Amino acid sequence: MRTRALRWAAALAVAATLLLPAAQAQGGPACPARPSARGYSQMVYDWATGTAYIFGGVDQATPSLDYPLFDVWSYNTVTQRWKMLLDDPGLYNAFQRDALALDPRSRKVVLYSTFVNCTWDDPWYCGVETWIYDLGTNTFENVTSGTEPHLRWGSRMVYDTGSRRAILFGGSDGYTSETLNDTWAYDFASNTWTRMFPAESPPPHHFAALAYHPHADRTVLFGGYDIYADTVRNDTWAYDYEANTWTDLAPADPPPPRLYHGLAWDSWSDDLILFGGVSYPYAPVLDDTWAFDLTRNRWTPLAPKASPSARAWQAMVSTREGVLLFGGSPVHSPFTDDDTWVFHAPANRWKEVDLCCARQRTSAAP
Repeated sequence: MRTRALRWAAALAVAATLLLPAAQAQGGPACPARPSARGYSQMVYDWATGTAYIFGGVDQATPSLDYPLFDVWSYNTVTQRWKMLLDDPGLYNAFQRDALALDPRSRKVVLYSTFVNCTWDDPWYCGVETWIYDLGTNTFENVTSGTEPHLRWGSRMVYDTGSRRAILFGGSDGYTSETLNDTWAYDFASNTWTRMFPAESPPPHHFAALAYHPHADRTVLFGGYDIYADTVRNDTWAYDYEANTWTDLAPADPPPPRLYHGLAWDSWSDDLILFGGVSYPYAPVLDDTWAFDLTRNRWTPLAPKASPSARAWQAMVSTREGVLLFGGSPVHSPFTDDDTWVFHAPANRWKEVDLCCARQRTSAAP
């Protein structure tokens, strides 16, 4: 009888383990916290602690012309857990960031905020501000200096570790909607923005992708949109801050034109990894993954064994574990994805790391 009872107990334990995922999917124990489904959010990664940080964006509940989310979440790439650090609507101006970048030495994030303090008289006016978020203290500070780039949206920014400056490019003019091709550098030490005047620049780009390659000490630009020209681009450029030069790399067989895509350096392969986007405003979203070898100046379609669903407006960042991706949407609005993925280059595979989220999504499907 004792042996039979032990066997029954073991069988029940195994059954409980097998049924736990189903119970969670049907309203059982809550899944770990994670950011709401969102697009237009942006991430940075702190290599010292192995932690990614995601800032605001637009979610399914509050789609609007501004960025109505006022939260900061951290993601530990070792424990694979999200944690909310802050949610404060009083920081409205800070979260209207058009672009941001992290200085790893000071562990401070610069946020270039636009369309703030607007007055809708004739002529209407909106301001721009510079904010600093301190990873160590979980606090924001308005450090606007008056040297900021003029009003725009759709610009991109990365941190250049060689020069210890954040590099911002393009976007579209906030008053005229003319797409821009200017280059700016932000100096964390002096809290000043400086417009750079390279001899040659890429054509105007709106919602392009920008990524920094630390071993080559180059900022790489791919794709984007020119509003006035109504042109979606698939050009590849590299910027050298020290020489203040943009170079049109013109690689053979690049990815198809797109905007609202993600691009991040992969520490395993030393390539830049591109995912998704749209081929034209309001066109169907894309689900392709590409690798760019800067040394060989070559794009390669990867066809990974597993992949996120087609999407655009996702946040992507380089981490120790691989390229981290969160959220985005399969349609322009509302934003519906709240999944977390990591790209593992050696296996050529995207892996969804929040399996509880995946089970909930599967159970909710018709």
